[in-house]
Amino acid sequence: MTPIEELVRAASEGDLASFGVLYERYYRLAVSIARARVADVHLAEDAAQEAFVIAFRTLATLRDRRQFPQWLTTICRRTASRMQAKRPAHESLVESLASEPGSHPVRDTQSANVTEQVQEALQQLDEESREFVVLHYFGKLTYQEISDATGVTVAGVHGRLQRSRTKLAELLDTPIVRKD
Repeated sequence: MTPIEELVRAASEGDLASFGVLYERYYRLAVSIARARVADVHLAEDAAQEAFVIAFRTLATLRDRRQFPQWLTTICRRTASRMQAKRPAHESLVESLASEPGSHPVRDTQSANVTEQVQEALQQLDEESREFVVLHYFGKLTYQEISDATGVTVAGVHGRLQRSRTKLAELLDTPIVRKD
């Protein structure tokens, strides 16, 4: 058995420490998945936590323990979408980004305009593309971590991000500047 299978097996048998390890390992992923669905970082964190509660309660139903990351992301997507549907839209991604811990409120009008343009461009991407962009650039997940979580090959992750960057550049009418 792989380490993930061992953790999932132990957690499904009620071992809270093992589930805690799964939580620590996949929390950032879950928040990033939720963040692709909801603009509010706090709502994304709530969705991720709720997804872990659901996962813990239903862990025994997971047939292939190796698929835990993909299973969790599915739960998280559904949870975030459900929570977003119940909540009136009042905070934009721009406001959410400015309110994140460690960031400063946008003071400069030019910065606010750029941030708003990026937010609008992100919203024009299809859900899958937006999710990959948020996982990599906001969640700071590596290609391998995204691959493990989504079941898409590393090459597939690279291709999706490359196409997403190209589309964002077109939407923003700017040349692509690569950092990775």
